[in-house]
Amino acid sequence: MVKQMRRFLLVLGLMTTLAACSGHQEVRGNFLTETQISNITIGETSRQDVIRQLGPPSTEGTFDSQVWYYIGRQTRRVAFFKPDVTDQKVVAVYFDDNGIVEMVQQYDKDDSRDVDVVTRETPTSGHSIGFFEQVLGNLGVMGGGGL
Repeated sequence: MVKQMRRFLLVLGLMTTLAACSGHQEVRGNFLTETQISNITIGETSRQDVIRQLGPPSTEGTFDSQVWYYIGRQTRRVAFFKPDVTDQKVVAVYFDDNGIVEMVQQYDKDDSRDVDVVTRETPTSGHSIGFFEQVLGNLGVMGGGGL
């Protein structure tokens, strides 16, 4: 009986461990399907129609408010490892001055570029306070003034 219980617990532990290592897929942003994109007709679809069909954009153009971006990303994470991007899509919808769709551009994972992040810090002027000065700095200070 004890051997069977140990075997059962061992199998249960192995199954739990394997289940924890299975991948987890996440979709973030507004990941549009080809059907949704095909519903947009160049020269006919208005801004209101685009919102009705695709929802509000993820962002608008920084320098040109006549372009809306729909950004979506699918990732897969296995256990505690960094997630891998499995698919990524950016759909840019360009409008003319009358608010009618002028052009639709799609960009996928292959169009993306890695950007190096600058990790240095901007130095500040003034006195740099060390750990012990921060911890012990207020010892002996009485009163405080309050409000």
